Amino acid sequence: MKIAITDTVTSEDKFRLYSNWIDSGDNRSQWVKLSYLLDNINEIESCDGLLITGGGDVNPALYGGMVDNPTVKGVDSLRDEFERNLLDSAIKKNIPMLAICRGMQLANVHFGGTLIIDIEEAGYQSHRNATKVEKLHRVNLKAGSKLREIIGADAGEINSVHHQAVDKPSADFEITAQSDDGIVEAMEFKNKSQFFHLLQWHPERMKRESIFSNNILKEFLTEAFYYSTFKK
Repeated sequence: MKIAITDTVTSEDKFRLYSNWIDSGDNRSQWVKLSYLLDNINEIESCDGLLITGGGDVNPALYGGMVDNPTVKGVDSLRDEFERNLLDSAIKKNIPMLAICRGMQLANVHFGGTLIIDIEEAGYQSHRNATKVEKLHRVNLKAGSKLREIIGADAGEINSVHHQAVDKPSADFEITAQSDDGIVEAMEFKNKSQFFHLLQWHPERMKRESIFSNNILKEFLTEAFYYSTFKK
């Protein structure tokens, strides 16, 4: 089976965190980097799963946000467009998907949701540290959600390195996890026939034994293997 991983564009080291995470999960898997820089969107046709990675902020113009807000950093409109087209292709083919941090925000915006342009500016506590050490905080999982079933717990500790978050959720998703201060930390596709989970935290940066990393990776790769074997 082959997993498509979107290019983080600005940092090869950060991309390797995702590819190494995939490599650690199943020796049957291989991966390919998809990027507007490589002009290889058509390779999604041969893939069995799509991992949309983190990175800079989504263009506020896509959700009616303030485009001149000084807190907005790292906007890459070409990446936004490329990954939105990938989302459409993956939905059409029913490919299992996992969207992390920026990926979650982009997917929510693409399907009609909006973002909190800066959670600290909006009055929430910071979800990032001033140093390179990642912030850790509690997350609460929604009873009855597929995510809670995958994780096998109703709450736990996750890492946190973001300044934006979901504001209005897309009607296509349901909220499956929130932090104690109410920030949306995960959502899943309401259409249960397709595996599509959105995570605000970074499972690829967590210790492998964490259920908030390992359980998600196993489920994602299991779904991709099932897709490659029975659905393709």
